[in-house]
Amino acid sequence: MLRWDLTIATGLSAKNLVIYLVAIFLALRMVIGRSSIVAAGQMQVAFLVLIAYAVFTWLIAALVIKFPGYDLLESAIRLKSSLVDYYIFFLVFLFGVQSVEDGTKVIKWMLLGVVFANLATILDASGILDLGYKERVDGRTQGAIGESNQYAAYIILFIPAMVAAAVGSRGFARLFWVGGVFSCAVALMMAASRGGFVGLFVALAVGAYLYRHLISYNRIAGWVLGSLALFVITMSLSRYGGLFTERVFGQTGNIDVNEASSARTEIWANLFATMFHAPITFITGFGWDVYWTFPFRFSPHNHYFSLWFNLGLVGLFTGAYLLFSAIGRARRASLDAEPALRRQLIAFVLGGTAVCVAICFVELHEPWIYFWMYTGIVMRLILCAQERPVPLPVPERHSIRRALPRDAYGWIGAQGRR
Repeated sequence: MLRWDLTIATGLSAKNLVIYLVAIFLALRMVIGRSSIVAAGQMQVAFLVLIAYAVFTWLIAALVIKFPGYDLLESAIRLKSSLVDYYIFFLVFLFGVQSVEDGTKVIKWMLLGVVFANLATILDASGILDLGYKERVDGRTQGAIGESNQYAAYIILFIPAMVAAAVGSRGFARLFWVGGVFSCAVALMMAASRGGFVGLFVALAVGAYLYRHLISYNRIAGWVLGSLALFVITMSLSRYGGLFTERVFGQTGNIDVNEASSARTEIWANLFATMFHAPITFITGFGWDVYWTFPFRFSPHNHYFSLWFNLGLVGLFTGAYLLFSAIGRARRASLDAEPALRRQLIAFVLGGTAVCVAICFVELHEPWIYFWMYTGIVMRLILCAQERPVPLPVPERHSIRRALPRDAYGWIGAQGRR
């Protein structure tokens, strides 16, 4: 966020070094304590299958097919810094967090990072600070993440958690988190990412349906109207308001589909046309990171299509399973969780859904690290919730006591007390 160069060597940064050391420490602790490593086992298996298939196709592409311009070492570094590192981040936060209290604290620290990123972006864009952030040619801010659409995906992942923190707080803390939500809204407007807004609105609609039994529509209506009024006032006072309006209502309403989609339809058509030239690739894919060996001008702008093009059905199914399985687990656990934990789980369901929609229009790089950190914490929260004893309802307690053996005076006998 501060544009510091943390590179130590090719493929290794200070951030990764720290996370590797923490991973080694946790592994030693688990070996000494003989802890189980099967937590979230199905997700771990999906990760390992995805990584194994990526390694296999990487070797085939580099040593057998030998695509022109395909570099063995560079592709290996990208595989390590993408899939392998994401898996390590997931494991570190899955096994590093030990309790609901730990998980809640770590999530709040992540949210503080979001607030810091948003404030840095706003201050840089307003000219108060010069942090070296660059705007796109069309005037959109690229923020702390370094790319507008990816920054928007990062924001919408954590907006629901920010709201949950505000709801669960009192006094100054609540005021602070409300301000954090407002900073997210301002930064999202400055990024002017239509995919980010679509993801957020779809997530809200899905959440309204999934948790309709928990919603007070009178309170929600008041909050929505108040938020919209504040958002409109902010846009009218900001130079980004016109940019946002032009992109959402002007460019999106363009009768030319290619223009309305910012050339994404053309990108996707070229991608699938290339696959049609070798139909077997619809099953196998071309191989890890092969996309850029073809003369494409732009990235796929779709996470799912990118997985399909490079890693075939194995990559598409395992990649999608990792995302939707995490959301599904959180949703099921939220139905029976206690209120404080339920807020965190619902927030992850909404934030995860928003990202799953947003990546239909953009490929993520840096934000995935935060997503898998967040996911690891939430999977641990789910496991902790499942381990907590659920008290029996009062009628069932009474029925159990009545069923115990009693003496002639109605007292529970010694055998019953045991």
